[in-house]
Amino acid sequence: MRVLYVSDLDGTLLNLNQGLNLSTIEKLNKLIDEGINFTISTGRGDSAKNIVNDINFKLPIMILNGSLNYDFTKKEYENLKLIPNKKVVEIEQKLKDFDLKKLEVQTIEKNELNRFSVKEWNKKTDVLAMNILFPEEKRTELSMILSKIEGINFFIHKKVYTVGECYCDIVKDNVSKASRLKDFKEYYGFDKVIAFGDSENDLPLADIADEFYAVENAVNIVKQRATGIIGSCFDDGVVNFIEKDSRKSS
Repeated sequence: MRVLYVSDLDGTLLNLNQGLNLSTIEKLNKLIDEGINFTISTGRGDSAKNIVNDINFKLPIMILNGSLNYDFTKKEYENLKLIPNKKVVEIEQKLKDFDLKKLEVQTIEKNELNRFSVKEWNKKTDVLAMNILFPEEKRTELSMILSKIEGINFFIHKKVYTVGECYCDIVKDNVSKASRLKDFKEYYGFDKVIAFGDSENDLPLADIADEFYAVENAVNIVKQRATGIIGSCFDDGVVNFIEKDSRKSS
C-alpha cells in the first residue's frame, strides 16, 4: 500500500517562531530517504518553499490553499488555478467600505510569485489568491459579503501567531486543499492519505484524507473532526507520528 503523509505548515509542522525545529528537519529527511512519501499543503505562497528548503522533498508541495504546486526538482510552479482579473476587481469594490487591516493579491509571472496590495496591483498580472487581514469580530460580516460573490472559494481562520485577528484567503471556485489533494492522490497513485492540521483552513484535508490528525495545539473544531490528537507543533508532533506509523506499516 502506497501511503502519502501530508502536513499543514503554520501551527502544525512549524513551531511558533514560524520555523522548523532542527529535529523535525533531521527526522523528516531520514524518513524521506528511507522511502516515505511526504508533502505539505499550506495557505502560504512563495515563503513556503523558503521555509522548508532544508527538507529533501521528492514530491511537489501544495501551496496557496490548493491554487498551485511547487516542484523542487524542476524549480517550477505548476498546475495553476487562477482567479479571473475582473473578479478580483469586483471583490475589491465589494470590500471598499469594509474594515480591513490588509488586502493583498498574490500573482505569478515568469515562474515567480509576488505579493502586492490591491492598490499596487497592475490589474493585468494573473492572480492566484487574495489575502485579507481583518478584526476577528468582523468575521460573520465578511463571510456574508463573500458568500454572495460567484466564482470564488474562501477560507476564514484565526491568525496563528496573534490574538484578535483573522485571515481570509480567497481562491478560484472549486479550489481548496481538498481538491488539490484529491488530484495529487490520483495523479501519483497513492492508496491512502494521512493528513495533519491545526486550523480551520485545514478542515478540507479532513474531508479527503483517509486519516486526519490534529496537533495538540489545534483549535477545538479541528480536534473534533480529527481521527486522533497527536503531539503539538512545539515537540515534533507530526514527524514523531510519521516515524512511528511508518515503522508499524513496514
